[in-house]
Amino acid sequence: MAERFKMRLLTKLKSNLGWYWLRYRTWYRFHVLKLRYLTPGYHDADERLIHAMFAVLCDFMKNEKPDEIVNWESDPGHAHAWSEMNILWNWWVHIYQNREEHNPLFFPGVEAPDMGFSDWDKDKIFNPITNKEERTREMHFVHKSKEAEEHWHKACEETTVWEDKCNKEDEEMMTRLIKIRHYLWT
Repeated sequence: MAERFKMRLLTKLKSNLGWYWLRYRTWYRFHVLKLRYLTPGYHDADERLIHAMFAVLCDFMKNEKPDEIVNWESDPGHAHAWSEMNILWNWWVHIYQNREEHNPLFFPGVEAPDMGFSDWDKDKIFNPITNKEERTREMHFVHKSKEAEEHWHKACEETTVWEDKCNKEDEEMMTRLIKIRHYLWT
Protein backbone atom coordinates (compact mmCIF):
# COMPACT_ATOMS: atom_id res chain seq x y z
CA MET A 1 0.00 0.00 0.00
CA ALA A 2 2.74 2.46 0.96
CA GLU A 3 4.74 1.52 -2.13
CA ARG A 4 1.73 2.14 -4.36
CA PHE A 5 1.21 5.55 -2.73
CA LYS A 6 4.89 6.45 -3.32
CA MET A 7 4.61 5.49 -7.00
CA ARG A 8 1.44 7.56 -7.47
CA LEU A 9 3.08 10.53 -5.75
CA LEU A 10 6.22 10.28 -7.88
CA THR A 11 4.14 10.01 -11.06
CA LYS A 12 2.16 13.10 -10.10
CA LEU A 13 5.32 15.03 -9.24
CA LYS A 14 6.90 14.24 -12.60
CA SER A 15 4.10 16.02 -14.41
CA ASN A 16 3.38 19.74 -14.18
CA LEU A 17 0.02 18.97 -12.62
CA GLY A 18 1.78 16.93 -9.95
CA TRP A 19 3.99 19.83 -8.94
CA TYR A 20 0.91 22.05 -8.89
CA TRP A 21 -0.92 19.48 -6.74
CA LEU A 22 1.92 19.24 -4.22
CA ARG A 23 2.54 22.98 -4.04
CA TYR A 24 -1.11 23.91 -3.50
CA ARG A 25 -1.75 21.12 -1.00
CA THR A 26 1.26 21.89 1.21
CA TRP A 27 2.53 25.45 0.91
CA TYR A 28 -0.07 27.58 -0.88
CA ARG A 29 -3.28 26.31 0.68
CA PHE A 30 -5.76 28.75 -0.85
CA HIS A 31 -8.56 26.19 -0.48
CA VAL A 32 -8.30 26.21 3.34
CA LEU A 33 -10.05 28.82 5.47
CA LYS A 34 -8.44 29.68 8.79
CA LEU A 35 -11.10 30.80 11.23
CA ARG A 36 -8.73 32.79 13.43
CA TYR A 37 -11.33 34.31 15.74
CA LEU A 38 -12.89 30.99 16.80
CA THR A 39 -11.60 29.48 20.01
CA PRO A 40 -10.64 25.80 19.88
CA GLY A 41 -13.56 23.48 20.48
CA TYR A 42 -16.96 22.75 19.01
CA HIS A 43 -18.91 25.52 17.26
CA ASP A 44 -22.33 25.21 15.62
CA ALA A 45 -22.61 25.56 11.85
CA ASP A 46 -24.23 29.00 12.02
CA GLU A 47 -21.25 30.34 13.95
CA ARG A 48 -18.71 28.67 11.65
CA LEU A 49 -20.53 30.10 8.62
CA ILE A 50 -20.25 33.75 9.68
CA HIS A 51 -16.61 33.23 10.68
CA ALA A 52 -15.84 31.63 7.31
CA MET A 53 -17.46 34.47 5.37
CA PHE A 54 -15.61 37.16 7.25
CA ALA A 55 -12.34 35.20 7.21
CA VAL A 56 -12.50 35.48 3.41
CA LEU A 57 -13.12 39.24 3.64
CA CYS A 58 -10.28 39.74 6.15
CA ASP A 59 -7.90 37.68 4.04
CA PHE A 60 -8.82 39.75 0.99
CA MET A 61 -8.37 43.08 2.80
CA LYS A 62 -5.10 42.08 4.47
CA ASN A 63 -3.27 39.91 1.95
CA GLU A 64 -4.49 40.98 -1.48
CA LYS A 65 -4.02 44.71 -0.77
CA PRO A 66 -7.05 45.83 -2.81
CA ASP A 67 -6.48 49.49 -1.93
CA GLU A 68 -3.16 49.40 -3.82
CA ILE A 69 -4.27 47.38 -6.86
CA VAL A 70 -7.83 48.41 -7.72
CA ASN A 71 -9.07 51.88 -8.62
CA TRP A 72 -12.14 51.91 -6.38
CA GLU A 73 -13.25 55.32 -7.67
CA SER A 74 -13.54 54.13 -11.28
CA ASP A 75 -17.33 53.85 -11.13
CA PRO A 76 -20.13 54.10 -8.53
CA GLY A 77 -20.35 50.30 -8.14
CA HIS A 78 -16.69 50.01 -7.21
CA ALA A 79 -16.91 53.02 -4.88
CA HIS A 80 -19.91 51.51 -3.09
CA ALA A 81 -18.25 48.09 -2.82
CA TRP A 82 -15.05 49.59 -1.37
CA SER A 83 -17.06 51.56 1.18
CA GLU A 84 -19.01 48.41 2.14
CA MET A 85 -15.82 46.35 2.44
CA ASN A 86 -14.34 48.84 4.87
CA ILE A 87 -17.54 49.10 6.90
CA LEU A 88 -17.87 45.30 7.08
CA TRP A 89 -14.21 44.77 7.92
CA ASN A 90 -14.34 47.37 10.72
CA TRP A 91 -17.55 45.86 12.08
CA TRP A 92 -16.03 42.38 12.10
CA VAL A 93 -12.71 43.29 13.68
CA HIS A 94 -13.78 45.97 16.15
CA ILE A 95 -17.45 45.42 16.99
CA TYR A 96 -18.28 41.73 16.48
CA GLN A 97 -15.19 40.47 18.28
CA ASN A 98 -15.87 42.61 21.37
CA ARG A 99 -19.63 42.49 21.67
CA GLU A 100 -19.77 39.86 24.43
CA GLU A 101 -18.83 42.73 26.74
CA HIS A 102 -22.38 44.04 26.15
CA ASN A 103 -24.08 40.77 27.12
CA PRO A 104 -26.29 41.53 30.16
CA LEU A 105 -25.23 38.26 31.83
CA PHE A 106 -21.68 39.62 32.12
CA PHE A 107 -22.60 42.97 33.64
CA PRO A 108 -21.25 43.75 37.12
CA GLY A 109 -23.54 42.55 39.88
CA VAL A 110 -24.99 39.62 37.93
CA GLU A 111 -23.95 36.38 39.58
CA ALA A 112 -24.43 33.06 37.87
CA PRO A 113 -26.24 30.62 40.15
CA ASP A 114 -24.73 27.39 41.36
CA MET A 115 -26.08 24.11 40.03
CA GLY A 116 -27.97 21.82 42.36
CA PHE A 117 -29.23 18.26 41.94
CA SER A 118 -32.10 16.36 43.50
CA ASP A 119 -31.58 13.14 45.45
CA TRP A 120 -31.11 9.94 43.47
CA ASP A 121 -34.11 8.21 44.97
CA LYS A 122 -36.50 11.09 44.44
CA ASP A 123 -36.90 11.05 40.66
CA LYS A 124 -37.45 8.08 38.38
CA ILE A 125 -38.20 8.13 34.68
CA PHE A 126 -39.30 5.49 32.20
CA ASN A 127 -36.70 4.99 29.46
CA PRO A 128 -38.48 3.89 26.27
CA ILE A 129 -35.26 2.54 24.77
CA THR A 130 -34.53 0.08 27.57
CA ASN A 131 -38.20 -0.32 28.62
CA LYS A 132 -37.13 0.15 32.22
CA GLU A 133 -37.70 2.68 34.93
CA GLU A 134 -34.40 4.40 35.75
CA ARG A 135 -33.21 6.65 38.49
CA THR A 136 -32.29 10.17 37.55
CA ARG A 137 -31.40 13.43 39.19
CA GLU A 138 -33.09 16.70 38.45
CA MET A 139 -30.82 19.69 37.91
CA HIS A 140 -31.81 23.10 39.19
CA PHE A 141 -30.31 26.52 39.92
CA VAL A 142 -29.32 27.45 43.44
CA HIS A 143 -29.35 31.22 44.00
CA LYS A 144 -27.72 32.92 46.99
CA SER A 145 -30.79 35.06 47.66
CA LYS A 146 -34.18 35.94 46.27
CA GLU A 147 -32.75 39.26 45.06
CA ALA A 148 -29.91 37.47 43.23
CA GLU A 149 -32.46 35.16 41.59
CA GLU A 150 -34.58 38.09 40.38
CA HIS A 151 -31.47 39.88 39.10
CA TRP A 152 -30.39 36.71 37.25
CA HIS A 153 -33.82 36.21 35.62
CA LYS A 154 -33.92 39.85 34.53
CA ALA A 155 -30.43 39.53 33.01
CA CYS A 156 -31.52 36.34 31.19
CA GLU A 157 -34.52 38.12 29.68
CA GLU A 158 -32.32 41.06 28.61
CA THR A 159 -29.82 38.61 27.12
CA THR A 160 -32.54 37.04 24.98
CA VAL A 161 -33.38 40.48 23.57
CA TRP A 162 -29.66 41.26 23.11
CA GLU A 163 -29.06 37.94 21.30
CA ASP A 164 -31.99 38.59 18.95
CA LYS A 165 -30.54 42.01 18.14
CA CYS A 166 -27.10 40.47 17.52
CA ASN A 167 -28.55 37.76 15.26
CA LYS A 168 -30.37 40.36 13.16
CA GLU A 169 -27.18 42.43 12.91
CA ASP A 170 -25.20 39.32 11.87
CA GLU A 171 -27.70 38.49 9.16
CA GLU A 172 -27.66 42.07 7.88
CA MET A 173 -23.85 42.12 7.69
CA MET A 174 -23.71 38.71 6.02
CA THR A 175 -26.26 39.87 3.45
CA ARG A 176 -24.23 43.01 2.77
CA LEU A 177 -21.13 40.90 2.26
CA ILE A 178 -22.95 38.58 -0.15
CA LYS A 179 -24.08 41.59 -2.20
CA ILE A 180 -20.48 42.76 -2.80
CA ARG A 181 -18.84 39.35 -3.23
CA HIS A 182 -18.24 39.94 -6.95
CA TYR A 183 -15.84 42.76 -6.08
CA LEU A 184 -13.62 40.51 -3.94
CA TRP A 185 -10.93 39.97 -6.54
CA THR A 186 -7.77 41.80 -7.55
